[in-house]
Amino acid sequence: MSNPIEAVKHFCLIQLEIIKGREYKLRKEIEDCKIQSEFLLSILKEVGEDTLEEPHTIEAMIKTRRNWKDD
Repeated sequence: MSNPIEAVKHFCLIQLEIIKGREYKLRKEIEDCKIQSEFLLSILKEVGEDTLEEPHTIEAMIKTRRNWKDD
């Protein structure tokens, strides 16, 4: 069996690589979400939703959904 200190170092290096991969995937997902949000907001603006701002997106969707239910 190898030196316990070397085993701990090896374990830590493996864990750091795993975390690096997870972080990369999460950053890519966040970037994809931002791109999709920008695209969807641009479509909403094109169809006349000029007052829509990103923080109000969910609120606007809820109001729109309520209007559909009322019709």
